[in-house]
Amino acid sequence: MSAILPFAVNRKTSSWALVTLIVLLLAMPGAAAAQTQTPAPFDPVLAAKLQARLDRWRVSHRAPGVAAAVRMPDGALWIGTSGTRFAGVASKPVKPGTPFVVGSLTKTFIAALVLRLQEEGLLALSDPISKWLPGYRRSKGITVEMLLNHRSGIYDYFANPRYESRVFNRPRHRWKVREILALAGPRYCLPGKCFRYSNTNYVLLGKIVKKVTGKSAAANIRQRFLEPLGLRDTFFQGQERIAKVPAKGYLLARRGYKGLADGSRMRPNTSAATVANAAGAMVSSVRDISDWQDALLSGGLLQPASLEAMTDFHPKSGYGLGMRFARLDGILGIGHGGSLRGFVALMYRLHRQDIDVVVLTNLGRTNIQGLADNLTRVSMRHYLIPRPDPLPEGSPAP
Repeated sequence: MSAILPFAVNRKTSSWALVTLIVLLLAMPGAAAAQTQTPAPFDPVLAAKLQARLDRWRVSHRAPGVAAAVRMPDGALWIGTSGTRFAGVASKPVKPGTPFVVGSLTKTFIAALVLRLQEEGLLALSDPISKWLPGYRRSKGITVEMLLNHRSGIYDYFANPRYESRVFNRPRHRWKVREILALAGPRYCLPGKCFRYSNTNYVLLGKIVKKVTGKSAAANIRQRFLEPLGLRDTFFQGQERIAKVPAKGYLLARRGYKGLADGSRMRPNTSAATVANAAGAMVSSVRDISDWQDALLSGGLLQPASLEAMTDFHPKSGYGLGMRFARLDGILGIGHGGSLRGFVALMYRLHRQDIDVVVLTNLGRTNIQGLADNLTRVSMRHYLIPRPDPLPEGSPAP
């Protein structure tokens, strides 16, 4: 394994002890919202450049809407939006607080929650999952950690040949966990013997969280993370009330767009949202995801040992615990990507340069990597941040 800590510690919110104290204070009844320091103002010249790239991408990719954020090492934050929440000229524009489906970015919340529960002594990553899910027949030899890092060998239910018809031919169906797990097929390998990305792992983690705490994953995430951090645009679909109207998701069609909404607030619809469960059901705004990323990766939510475990990436898979590495404009970054029919999302930090990038769109089956690369390149050039020397081929982590 190849841990990439220590993270850059020059950012204003990076003191774990200070932010943890603030989180505890915010959780107290009647506590007022608090901030560490006022963030630095964002350069208006760079903001204009980034907005131009965002608008250009939306037009060229025919996306109904898109939102992006770039946070610089001094904490200065740019948030840009372009287009509309729903396809059509009469739709309201995307705003910084507009929720989008974030897909597998949900896994970063679930993984952080499991690590927090370990810090509280309620479970251990080394626990066999049979301790918490004795009725799950595929549990032999699998630990909680193997679910987090996709080394359990458990089949990904999204890969079931019947997934497409079962989910999208019944847009208003509300999936139960037992139905989801029934879609899982034969295992890929023995536990610990291979890496295979499997959404089933995180559905099982959601069940374990409920068994350990007596509360849903949504309730735990809200209590431990969303409320203390003031993330008001983030909701766990299927497990709690969605208090804001999210953007609708679309696919490009021969004539315009193909919409997927079913008349509810669930996105892309009730069936697709509830079948995603703890693997990808959450909706959030670009503002909230940027704040979430900053708090999580700057050490504001987890103890150093937990954050190090989260970012202890396997050298071949590039996956840690609900976190993976990728490249922004060719530079190594850490975070996660996500998609669910009609939506694509990503959040990555260039950990050595201490730059965060978030992109959310309500157009499915589109590539947002190029936009993220462009925003990164423009930001680094503007601040004259030197590019690192290229890593040797086959060297995923520094």
